[in-house]
Amino acid sequence: MNARQDFRPTVARERGAVIVLVLVTLLLAAFLLTAFIRRSGTELLADARGAQQKELRAEAYSALETTLAVLADYRAAEGALRSPAENWGEPLLDTGYVPSNGREVEISFEDESAKLSLPTASETELQTMMEFSGVERNEAERLSGALHAWIREAPAEAAIDLDAPDYSRADPAYQPAHRALRSWRELAAVEMDRHVFFDEDGRPTAVLEAFAREVSLHSFQKVNLNSARAGVLTALGLGAGEVQSLATYRERPKPQGENGVFRSLTEAGTVMGASITGEKFGTNIEVLRVNVTVRQGAIAYRLSTVVAASTGARTPQPRREQPTASGGNGATTSPAPERKMLNYPFAVLEIREDTEPITPLPSPID
Repeated sequence: MNARQDFRPTVARERGAVIVLVLVTLLLAAFLLTAFIRRSGTELLADARGAQQKELRAEAYSALETTLAVLADYRAAEGALRSPAENWGEPLLDTGYVPSNGREVEISFEDESAKLSLPTASETELQTMMEFSGVERNEAERLSGALHAWIREAPAEAAIDLDAPDYSRADPAYQPAHRALRSWRELAAVEMDRHVFFDEDGRPTAVLEAFAREVSLHSFQKVNLNSARAGVLTALGLGAGEVQSLATYRERPKPQGENGVFRSLTEAGTVMGASITGEKFGTNIEVLRVNVTVRQGAIAYRLSTVVAASTGARTPQPRREQPTASGGNGATTSPAPERKMLNYPFAVLEIREDTEPITPLPSPID
């Protein structure tokens, strides 16, 4: 009896341990299965999202090509692009373009030639624009001098640029680029005091965002009076009366059939006065940014493209070495192969692609 009684508790304990082991195994298996399903679902969702973004990208470029075709036709008919108010502000609607698979496509324009061209701006013009962006006058004077010294051509080998800041004491030491900026991030190298354009974490400040909205990295000769704002006009030497006259004209209701777009400096002169000359001002768009946003459900894709609407506009180019007849070891180098040129209606100066998040402005800072 005693042996049988001792045996039964032992069997019960063993059965209990087996049940606990099975439950633990089931719990572990359920946890691993849940984690596997969750991870597989995430990977499948990422793959589907990537495939959808590729489709949105193709849609964006299709809409861009359609838009540029409309702009090319209008430019050929009218001789120039001046303002979207001249009936080319909705190019996809004019062509009957219908996005596929229920997508939404939005086209917007930004006249880069309504801004101050950084590569061609003078030091005084840069100082004025910095003051408009919120920089104090003394600081604006110092920073405009440093920026102008950075972008202007290098002095002769025998000359010394006394006005240029000394970057030789930086760690590591470097020299001014002596070319136009290729991105706004380059300002971090230009100015020694970074708190004006960048915060302690290296993020752009409100001053830099305001400055980038009024100044273009692209090179062009004339600012478009049809879209230029007060800060740019003031920086280029116009008085308060002329700037106010233009603002009043833009706000005034136009007669039926008129869009208020200046087609020539003569027309602009009737509003702003005879002091408006063609040296700095024009009425045509020289550089145009085309923004394409494609949305499908919760996913959005954005394409921002800058094109030269005139032959004189260009973008900063990297410095290239001149080809030589022979290499450094005396070997003769072969000439570069001839490239076929496409008969494209516009010169593309910049292309930026962006997925989420979609920002209200085509920020060129990053």
